[in-house]
Amino acid sequence: MYTHYVALGDSITDNRTSYTSKWYHDWLNEWWQPQQTTILGTAGSTVALGHDSMVKRCQQIPADCDILTIYAGINDFGRNQALGQFGDKTVETFYGALEQLFMKCMSAHPDMAIYFISHVHIGTDFFPQKNSFGLLQLDYEEAICRMTQNFGIPHLSLYHNAGFNFFIPTLAEKYSYDTLHPNDLGHYKIAQKIHSYINS
Repeated sequence: MYTHYVALGDSITDNRTSYTSKWYHDWLNEWWQPQQTTILGTAGSTVALGHDSMVKRCQQIPADCDILTIYAGINDFGRNQALGQFGDKTVETFYGALEQLFMKCMSAHPDMAIYFISHVHIGTDFFPQKNSFGLLQLDYEEAICRMTQNFGIPHLSLYHNAGFNFFIPTLAEKYSYDTLHPNDLGHYKIAQKIHSYINS
């Protein structure tokens, strides 16, 4: 089905963390059976410049990648990256960094399928409800929606369409490690959503 699958992301993608024993991309790898899989997940990373920016790390995407998932944005909210506004070109704001990330990925890999995944609605055990700018996760979600639409990149919003969330305690206990990071079952549910979305 795919030759080379690449997963770009933060701690939800980083398989060196201990929040789960099987990540969403492990399930996708089993179901898709690509010839090769590359994981470019780094815990704590942001899209914007502040923390191991994905705008820089996207340069590590191999030339033969034919499908890329970008699972990102929650750290830009939680680690207080400036939101900016539509039309920004600077990697110092979330809007501008998304612009640069998409430009770089699409220019360097014109035949690569790109899918953006934004995280489920989180609870407050790991990040507060509002960041230091007084902004909500939803504000960053809206930026993702607008920028992916502007670039024609398919966007799976788990915030809006996961069918579960981490802000209701019973659901957080079932699907998350700490109301931010998915546990084993959470990763499986997320993998199912990604698989169904891409296949549709």
